[in-house]
Amino acid sequence: MNRSTRARGRRRALGVTLAVLASSAALSAATAAPAQAAGDTPKPRVVFTEYTYVDGVRSPGTIVTVNTDGTDRRSLVPTGTGLPKAAISGVAFSPDGLRMAFIHHDGNRDIWVANADGTDARPVRMDLDVPEGRPHSLDWTADGRQLILSYLPTPEPGGDIYVEPPVYRVDVVGGVVRSAFPDAMGTQADVAWDGRITFVRGDRGFAEVHLWDPRADGEPRPVAQGVHPVFSPNGERIAFAEAGGGDTRVRVLNGGEYDLIKGEGATFGAEWSPDGSEIAYRTDGQAIVRSAEPGSPRTVLSAPGALADEISWIPPRGWNPHGTFRHDYNGDGRPDVLALDGAGVLWRYDGTGTGALKPRVKVGWGWKGYRLTAAGDLNADGRPDALAQDATGGLWRLDGTAGGVFAAKVKIGTGWKGLKLTGVGDLTADGWPDVLAIDPSGNLWEYAGNGRGGLQARQKAGYGYGGYRLTGIGAFTASGHQNYLGQTPSGDLYRYEWGGRHKIGWGWKNLTLTGAGDLNGDGISDVLARDTAGVLWRYDGDGTGGLKARVKVGWGWNGLSTF
Repeated sequence: MNRSTRARGRRRALGVTLAVLASSAALSAATAAPAQAAGDTPKPRVVFTEYTYVDGVRSPGTIVTVNTDGTDRRSLVPTGTGLPKAAISGVAFSPDGLRMAFIHHDGNRDIWVANADGTDARPVRMDLDVPEGRPHSLDWTADGRQLILSYLPTPEPGGDIYVEPPVYRVDVVGGVVRSAFPDAMGTQADVAWDGRITFVRGDRGFAEVHLWDPRADGEPRPVAQGVHPVFSPNGERIAFAEAGGGDTRVRVLNGGEYDLIKGEGATFGAEWSPDGSEIAYRTDGQAIVRSAEPGSPRTVLSAPGALADEISWIPPRGWNPHGTFRHDYNGDGRPDVLALDGAGVLWRYDGTGTGALKPRVKVGWGWKGYRLTAAGDLNADGRPDALAQDATGGLWRLDGTAGGVFAAKVKIGTGWKGLKLTGVGDLTADGWPDVLAIDPSGNLWEYAGNGRGGLQARQKAGYGYGGYRLTGIGAFTASGHQNYLGQTPSGDLYRYEWGGRHKIGWGWKNLTLTGAGDLNGDGISDVLARDTAGVLWRYDGDGTGGLKARVKVGWGWNGLSTF
């Protein structure tokens, strides 16, 4: 009996006792006919600054965005109330591709944020110059709530750097500035999906790439000699340029190094594409893109006669970064829980960020007879959506809105009657959330999201799942791969990750379990469980694939289907 899915697996599991499965039981739905695709899957673009020299004077430069094959070149000019005309640098796009941040050079340097097309630019924090250096580069945290700001060190008159500048963490809303990590001195910082930060310390002659992990106590540690470090999307590798103008190499964090760009003079390192399959870099003043496989053919993206600077990527609109399964319906940065009662009323329970739930808010009605599941951001607008299956087998998409409610339902398929449907996040690692479904014969099917609100043709992912209940739980181990739980009819509990199947508990029969995101704010996804008495329990993830001892978070949940 094959009970593994196409999602590959790794890491360990930890045992647990008691528990449940709510979300997926009521989330059950059908999937006989795949939802129709809505056009080609969106692709990432490359962004860089292009400039020329005229009589020895550098032009102000133009922000250029372009497809990886060189087509559809566009100029990007941020605009907004109060934005003076001045030089712009440090352009960085949010992980979901919906916003851009940049450093504005109007006297003292400021940070601004705009929509991805440059419209509606607004200031985040003004006047950020410090004696140790000037603002130089930005990187977004995976949740899009903060920017990591690095400075270009101020040199002595002789040219040697004499003091390490600070590395700051800047709130996108409110502009609060704080140290990015303990003893946050360094430059060229980059942040991984799980909050780890890599950065450079040292002068031009002896620079070291450091790594700081917020989940571990202790100081940042050196991991390589070089400059311009950048995490791979899964956080398992760091690309960096050798100090002194050498090649670009990759440090594999669980051991070893290899050459990524050799003999091309790529002294500023390389930027991985959002899915990690390609790299973009500068060499000899040209903007280059190619496969991430060393030695692969390259494509020049900069215009003839022009020079390129500050190259990076624009994720497709609504992209789900590695480790992401969105549950934040009200937009406050904390995961929420949805529940459908027996009368067909839909309720939202907002998370507090400390493990509890706020009083419920009514967000819909008329859903009696439907089965619903959390689905992540299917329509790529940056807000989580849900799927609903009606009694006749119609499949509907409920788009999340800025107000924390759902827009009018959109029909995306038929023929889903008699099947059990569960949203599980991005199993296929293509940046779009996916769906699993169990048919009446116990076959397991995977429907990959298409990035445009629909689902692609199904792929068989396993068999022998008759009587199972599934629920997506998001990133449950340090790998960041999407996990889901499966409860057998006898009450055994299994965790599935990247193709692996791990037994993590038993005795979960007659309970209902729901993946709910990181409810307690420790950076690890958690699980809710409702017992037969209607008591709601929270099981915090332990970071290694298991669950900690349960904590009571509510009662009176009988008759509610949570998702």
